[in-house]
Amino acid sequence: MSRLKLRAGRRESEIADWIKAQLKAAGAKPAFRIIVGSGPRSARPHCFASNKKLKRGELVVVDFGALYNGYRSDITRTYIIGKPAPKQKKIYGLVKKAQARAVRLVRAGQKCSEVDRAARRLIDRHGFGGNFRHSTGHGVGQRIHEAPKISPRNYHRLKAGAVITIEPGIYIKGWGGVRIEDMFLVTRQGCRRLTKAKK
Repeated sequence: MSRLKLRAGRRESEIADWIKAQLKAAGAKPAFRIIVGSGPRSARPHCFASNKKLKRGELVVVDFGALYNGYRSDITRTYIIGKPAPKQKKIYGLVKKAQARAVRLVRAGQKCSEVDRAARRLIDRHGFGGNFRHSTGHGVGQRIHEAPKISPRNYHRLKAGAVITIEPGIYIKGWGGVRIEDMFLVTRQGCRRLTKAKK
């Protein structure tokens, strides 16, 4: 597969079409409607690709998955067109750190609420708690959103063999958003990351 190339002047819809073509070439289909949100639009957690053109200095959130042999995947990466501004680097670093904090708690027997809290507490401590507007993750399988939900109110415990996402995000209206999402296989000792794309 060729590599995703984001550059100023390309439309969000072009990025989504490129992803669809890559999935088709690999014998798969999109697992859900592809999300590509750039600039202020990236502050919307579920921002589907539009005809908006990417601009230098903008954040770009890309969220997609593959449907293959009846099972689905899910991954999100956030990119910056050109050189990142200090605030962009700060927010990106905070989301990346929050994801790592949550992942460290993922193991069979751990409460879903505790995994969520690990990411949410870090983001809240830095003053962006109100900008994290969704759960920290969810199960993935034959459907894109399955149990267990990794949320503050889910006190169920993770089970070995479950496949979940960990996807904290910070979304600032009028500025942009950052989300990093990976899939993990829950084991008795911890977890194994299934998505390999670089951050």
